[in-house]
Amino acid sequence: MESCSRKQTGSFLLTVMIVMMVMTFAGLMVMETALLEEVTVGNEQRTVEVYQVALSELESQLSYLEDNPVHFRNALSGNHEPLSAIVHPGGCNHAGGICQRVELRYISNTLPPPGFDIAKYIGRVYELDSIATLNGSGASSSQTLGIIFVDQLPGS
Repeated sequence: MESCSRKQTGSFLLTVMIVMMVMTFAGLMVMETALLEEVTVGNEQRTVEVYQVALSELESQLSYLEDNPVHFRNALSGNHEPLSAIVHPGGCNHAGGICQRVELRYISNTLPPPGFDIAKYIGRVYELDSIATLNGSGASSSQTLGIIFVDQLPGS
């Protein structure tokens, strides 16, 4: 009878070892999934960050252009006008910084908005492009805003 209980003890040890191996592999899979989710969330956070910078830059540039309409005329003569970044002006100078490129481009002429005399004013269509890139990560966002600038016709 003693030999029968010894065989059962050995099989119990084997069962415990198999259960431990299964639990170890399950734990490793859970850890790998958690690491993958952490990387995914980090990438999403960087993408949202550059999107917000690019969008904020458009808003800041629009306010700046309202006070400095000379840039519209410069873009008209050369079809595009590079502008200095306002939101993150020195971002390209260090790792992890946000690099920005801002450009005002002339597209075409159009009728002025309602309320402006067609004989005296013309509408000029521009695009304001803001591109933000996070150094070292590859995260990038490009945002564009359409603008109609009302300009006086020559001689009016």
